[in-house]
Amino acid sequence: MTIRVTVGSASAASLAGLQASSNTLASWQQKLSTGQQISQPSDDPAGTVRALELRGDLKRNAQYARNASDASAWLSVADTAYGQITDLVQKVRTLTVQAANTGASTGQSASAIADQIKALKEAILKLSNTTYNNRPIFGGTTAGGVAFQDVGGTVKYVGDTGSVTRSIGDKNDVTISQTGTQAFGTPADGSTGLFSLLDGIVNDLTTSGAPSSTALSDIDKSINDLTSARAASGAALARVQSAQATQATNKVTIQSNLSDVQDIDLAEVAIQMNTAQVVYQASLQTTANIRQLSLLNFLK
Repeated sequence: MTIRVTVGSASAASLAGLQASSNTLASWQQKLSTGQQISQPSDDPAGTVRALELRGDLKRNAQYARNASDASAWLSVADTAYGQITDLVQKVRTLTVQAANTGASTGQSASAIADQIKALKEAILKLSNTTYNNRPIFGGTTAGGVAFQDVGGTVKYVGDTGSVTRSIGDKNDVTISQTGTQAFGTPADGSTGLFSLLDGIVNDLTTSGAPSSTALSDIDKSINDLTSARAASGAALARVQSAQATQATNKVTIQSNLSDVQDIDLAEVAIQMNTAQVVYQASLQTTANIRQLSLLNFLK
């Protein structure tokens, strides 16, 4: 079989070679300008799939980080409120001890102490309705603006028993809320708990001039309950902070892996592009010189 080389076939072959060189140069130029190894899925199908997986991981990690940041802020506000409430209850205890010292107490001083405890109760009530993003942190999942209300002189819990949770990692959910019952020992009817205890002390001081024999032990129990609730909240905060550290590490790892898949080696790509440019220019020059030949050149 004889293969005949014509002017047309030679021209087509030359143009095909030039086009291949041009495409190679354009590919390296695009990589250098975008900084990406993969401009379209066909460049590296396996790498494209891996890059999509890593980008999904990065987005999930970012969402976990936002959730953890929100949880940390909520729990920090709760911890501050617990500390302030506990300090106020400690002041109530000091006043109760003072009132129980009958040798130094009079009806007038008992009344003054009762007034101070009333004022402390109001301050504690205000702190019990501490909010974060307009939500009462001790109200469970209530949509209302407060967790406790003073109804006819009796403070009642108006929140619910729901739990506010945040997803801070894969299969890692943390409860960040505590109900009024957990924090203050106050059921929905307000019959017992810290506020009822304060009302009882005020009433005893007003009517008999002295607190009941169980007042101090009841106050100590309320302080212990607050301390336990604060410890549980602190444990949740520690979990969140640990998750935040993990998220920061994961972010760096994922970004590094993604960079390995999709980012170029700048020095290598620059060299390859320059090489492709030299090849293309040489191909252009060679083709131009060859195509200048005519039949007269061969007849000389």
